[in-house]
Amino acid sequence: MPRKPALTFAGALRILGKHESKAVERLDKVLGGGILASGAASLLVDGGASVLFAALWGWVDQKNEATKLLRELVGKLSGRAAGTKGVERRDLIIAAHSTIVAAAFFEVLDERLGPRRVRELAVTDEEKRQLVTDDAQDCHDSLYLTEIPAPSPSRGFEENLEHLARWIDARAEETGDFLTGLAGGENTVQVFGEGFREQVLDRYQSYYLALAATVPEFVFWAVLGEHAATRERIEGLGSDLRAVLDAQGRALAQAHSLLGLLSNRDAVVDKQREGLRKANVGVLGKPVVPSDTERYDTDIVFPTIERAFVTPHYRMAAHDKESRPADDHWWDDQPLARDLELMLAAHFTSADATTLPMLLLGHPGAGKSMLTKVLAARLPAEEYTVVRVPLRSVSAGASISDQLQQALDIASNSRLRWQDLSDRADTVLVVLLDGLDELLQAADFDRSGYLREVVEFQRIEEEQNGRPVAVVVTSRTVVADRVDVPPGTTVVKLEEFDDDQIAAWLREWRAANLATIRTGVVRELTAVEALHHPHLARQPLLLLMLALYAADPQLPKLDADLSKAALYERIFDSFARREVRKRAGGSSELERRVVDQVFRLAVAALAMFNRGAQSVRENDLRADLVALTGQDDLPGDEGARLLGEFFFVHAPEAVVRTTERAYEFLHATFGEYLVARHVIDELAGLANAAYGGRYGGRTLNDELLFALLSHHALGARASIGEFAQEMFAVMPGNEQDDIRRALVDLLRSFRQRRRSTQFETYRPTPLDFVRQLAAYSANLTTLSIRFSDPEVGVRLVDVFGDDEAEALANWRSMLSLWRSGLDRDDWLGLLYSLKMENGTILVNDSRNFAPFDIPGGDEYCIAMVGGDRRHASRIRHGIAFVDRSLFFGYGPSWADEALPWLRSFTFEERVHVVRNSFFLSPPEKTSEEDIESVYNALLVALQVRTHEFPENFVIDALREVVKHRPFCVSRGETLRRVLDEVEPTIFPELRPQWEELRDRFRDQDTRS
Repeated sequence: MPRKPALTFAGALRILGKHESKAVERLDKVLGGGILASGAASLLVDGGASVLFAALWGWVDQKNEATKLLRELVGKLSGRAAGTKGVERRDLIIAAHSTIVAAAFFEVLDERLGPRRVRELAVTDEEKRQLVTDDAQDCHDSLYLTEIPAPSPSRGFEENLEHLARWIDARAEETGDFLTGLAGGENTVQVFGEGFREQVLDRYQSYYLALAATVPEFVFWAVLGEHAATRERIEGLGSDLRAVLDAQGRALAQAHSLLGLLSNRDAVVDKQREGLRKANVGVLGKPVVPSDTERYDTDIVFPTIERAFVTPHYRMAAHDKESRPADDHWWDDQPLARDLELMLAAHFTSADATTLPMLLLGHPGAGKSMLTKVLAARLPAEEYTVVRVPLRSVSAGASISDQLQQALDIASNSRLRWQDLSDRADTVLVVLLDGLDELLQAADFDRSGYLREVVEFQRIEEEQNGRPVAVVVTSRTVVADRVDVPPGTTVVKLEEFDDDQIAAWLREWRAANLATIRTGVVRELTAVEALHHPHLARQPLLLLMLALYAADPQLPKLDADLSKAALYERIFDSFARREVRKRAGGSSELERRVVDQVFRLAVAALAMFNRGAQSVRENDLRADLVALTGQDDLPGDEGARLLGEFFFVHAPEAVVRTTERAYEFLHATFGEYLVARHVIDELAGLANAAYGGRYGGRTLNDELLFALLSHHALGARASIGEFAQEMFAVMPGNEQDDIRRALVDLLRSFRQRRRSTQFETYRPTPLDFVRQLAAYSANLTTLSIRFSDPEVGVRLVDVFGDDEAEALANWRSMLSLWRSGLDRDDWLGLLYSLKMENGTILVNDSRNFAPFDIPGGDEYCIAMVGGDRRHASRIRHGIAFVDRSLFFGYGPSWADEALPWLRSFTFEERVHVVRNSFFLSPPEKTSEEDIESVYNALLVALQVRTHEFPENFVIDALREVVKHRPFCVSRGETLRRVLDEVEPTIFPELRPQWEELRDRFRDQDTRS
């Protein structure tokens, strides 16, 4: 991670020197004129050993002059911050934080040394030159050049104290080593003993809270995470800031007001940035639905983005080795926060913002794109220059700088240049990269390192251009495990709407349509009715869809027992009727046109799915329609006519400027539903033709099915399978049986099928026979499993062979075919969608993390799905021992999860402690053999590396072992030894539990 100068004491003093030059020059002079040098080595060359010594000795000199000057400098920080803005202010605030940490350290050091110890340390100039050793150089760099932990969104003021404590301990150790090397230094040992760290932290907190009274940034970091107690400790908090913190606004108005407190309202925004600001702010007044889709009904009024945007709740974490950002279970363990606007203000004023991106995650329809639009509008132009980049609209293979320029060309008709904006800006530059998941899907090469590219982009911009750039990247949660997330990255997941947020959104919808609701032309959707379908109502975009459906007073209300697929069917059919009713003649023509309309929309959905894209170009869609219908006389604009008239589809912003438009569904699940619906209809038709009626027993004609399902894997898109499953469940039993039979017959014969010629002009992907067979067999398998009894699944012997050995061999051969024929995203998504249990393939409905980003993780999953648990265990242990990588939540049993970590931790020093103690308590029905294996490994780990475990973990572990396993004398001795090892460091609150265990082992001795 690139170093921020303001995070080091020396860098902070350089920045402060621009504002308090005389004070810093005096301090520099007292410290030998070396504090602004680049390091200890340069001091030895440029200023001699005496300068290096002075930079250290000045803090313990009898005159206390350096400490006094630094204290005076701290006292001036608040006043200096008031007159700055933009980049200058940001650097000054970070430098101020570094300075108060250093001041607290040196003041407490001075006080604890006292005059007597300082006199005993007095040395001659000659001795000073002789005492310049490696310890002195290390001490200098430790104090002046080591980064000082600063608050950030994922580590607020209170949370940062723990990191500061470690910084203080390390500086104390280095300084102690230096002082004890001086004559009389043996008397300084106690200076850094008990209470030193606590005193420094107390002094730091007093400085921090004093600055927070007048410096808003310090308040942002202090009250983040609802630390109400910290807010109360800030004396003299300004009334304007207090009012903003307490205010409730719409569309991130609070974030605008918070950051507006930092702005110079008289600042002049140049012409280029003013044009960009107007474009960003103008979005707030646009309807919540893109203008090219606002054609649903003239009676319906869509609220503006400003009114419809409801600030979401969120969860947040700093990414590390244990993070699983694609795993919803992992997110459930992160605290829920309701202060998104304050968090954003804290982020954009933190040091982390311009060294690492923020990764903003959410499920489809969670409002990620809407949030970036509102954020671009709300960041004050006096402080921030914001460029929003819809990644779906720019080249997926371009560099970040090129993508930025493409987005600016679109937004300004090529009037704005990134280089001009960054060269002229005295503001903080902000780049919002929206839609990483779509970029990954569209790119022709692996871009899993995109976030690393962002970090490098930030480094180059600041180093070469001197302009810090804050970057926010959005993505669907599900692909977060397919990108390399740099350590320390702030990862935020937007939460679904709660009941109050749903009600708030519906109030705005009602307000926009109040006139027609009162006259009965539009029906109101109440929160109670919407919550009959919480899986839709809790996602902003899908809530809009519900409101549109409910607006028609002629349609049935949203029943609570309606499945998601049935609801989508109602919605699509009703919307299609509304469109075709404008042109259709009699009732028979109306029905025919409705069916044709939905069919063509399904072709569009398949066009996107089979191209692995979220959009389709009109010429491609026309070509698909010709290939699938045989109507080669379709008008040239047929694709545009079909999609341009339908509410669920709109043109992405970038491509409307090209001669050939592209279209996408407003929400990914719209297309996924249509794909599932069309596949089900085709399966039912071919099964009925082969097995139904009095002429049953004909050969299956799967020409069209093969053409549609031989490009990409359905299993990689869980929603398609779920929709298909729901639609299949309500079909008559005889139709279900025929479809299951057809799928088995097709799977048994797919290797021998003849090349299809009827639909060979349908080419959404380049011709590749291996891929075709891989995708087709994968999709037949996915559908077979989806249509089986969820508790039973598909038995291998029923599909892949006459006996277990043959069936298993054929199954593993098919896995190899998929791996070689499918692209990586399809292959991994398909692999994760399946699980093997006792010779049966089932849907893997777990939301747990899949270890695909760990070297060897995909091999482990292949072994698991291939039914080779022993080989999977070997791989997992190898990953733990060789790569020191661990993963949890994707294993067949409790023991398979626990043993690799316990064994690798015991014998590999570089394996870190996992604080998750899930493996202490075995789940129900765990075998005695597994319990014995895990607890034996746990006891060995406790013996070998006792002091590396937290004391509470040791106590909990021993209690669980005793509770679940009756222990013999030898085991009791082991447990006693572990207890004795941790006794000296045991926390007082754990003492009763420790004594209880010790007494129990003592009683065991007596009985023995």
